[in-house]
Amino acid sequence: MKKDKKVYLTLLSTACFMFSIAGSRPLIPLFANNIGATNTDIGLIVAMFSFLPLFLSLPIGNIIDKIGPKSPLLYSIGLGGVGLICPYLSSNLSGIYISQVLTGISQMIFVIAMQTFTGRFEKREKRDFHIFIFSIGVAVGSFFGPLFSGILSQQKGYAFTFFILGILSLFSIILVLLLQIKGYSDKNIKGKDIDKTVLELLTQRNLRYAFLVSALVLIAKDMFIAYFPLLANEKGISNVLIGIIISINAGAGVLIRFVLPIIAQKWHQRKVISFSILAVAILYMTYPLLEHVTLFLVISFILGICLGIGQPLSISATISNLPSDQVGKGLGLRLCINKFAQVIMPAFLGVVANVGGITGVFYVIGIIIFAGSVKTGKEKE
Repeated sequence: MKKDKKVYLTLLSTACFMFSIAGSRPLIPLFANNIGATNTDIGLIVAMFSFLPLFLSLPIGNIIDKIGPKSPLLYSIGLGGVGLICPYLSSNLSGIYISQVLTGISQMIFVIAMQTFTGRFEKREKRDFHIFIFSIGVAVGSFFGPLFSGILSQQKGYAFTFFILGILSLFSIILVLLLQIKGYSDKNIKGKDIDKTVLELLTQRNLRYAFLVSALVLIAKDMFIAYFPLLANEKGISNVLIGIIISINAGAGVLIRFVLPIIAQKWHQRKVISFSILAVAILYMTYPLLEHVTLFLVISFILGICLGIGQPLSISATISNLPSDQVGKGLGLRLCINKFAQVIMPAFLGVVANVGGITGVFYVIGIIIFAGSVKTGKEKE
């Protein structure tokens, strides 16, 4: 019963937190555009979500290794709630910038802490199962969040929607308080493994491969959330439909996770990942050619399936290749690399959007991910 309770609380707390964070992400470019932000401004605003986590993820991972994940989880949820409410309190670009900074730090701490918790199980089957539960929670929250925020923002406006998302995110605190996480002490972890530096971790080929896959998937997911609403808005699609399409994309990520173990057993894991990333590149380059809402729904669903393959597999591969007492550090390094890409890409694509428009952004992303898929295809275990 205790095991079931831990599984349910992991799933629900993650889904609740991600519901609010994911629900806010599509609103950021739309709200910014609504109050007069340029494409360059929007690129910088999106980049701010990952700017400070780029520098903080590795030290935060080290701290979580030492003190355990529970306190960081609670602080991250509180910080996220404050960040989400900021655009309601200050409905201008300054409020949006502050919101992006605070929610970016909040999401970074939550993800590292929860992944560290799920990765601490010694048996691989149990560890992979809890990683699976965490990824389901992320996908479920990412499915319902944009759907809810799209409908509410069209009815009540952007600022009020941010306020509601901020309040809802705080319910995760109750769930985390109920989650039994054993305390960490020096006696439990001291001397188990030799402490490895960042450079030593990066020399491991399997870890580098997992980091590359993770970065490509995160770029594709984040840029879809940031720029698809703008592309859809140009084509006259309403906020409600934009929210539905983004939710369909996330829902596909939920569905594929249930059949992922079967796929991984039937086909070689790295081939599956490489083909899925290649498909993402092709799908991105088809978006500017689409006109009908039905086609956007279909392509977004397929994109969600492809993105849903790489993320949980890369998390599992990362944790499996890390020393047992340095899971937080390794996950922090993984997130640091992700955030570097998430800072550079929006700023770069903001310039691309000014030159080639929103459609040009999708072609450039497709080319970058295609190059990544070629690299992952060449990697050998």
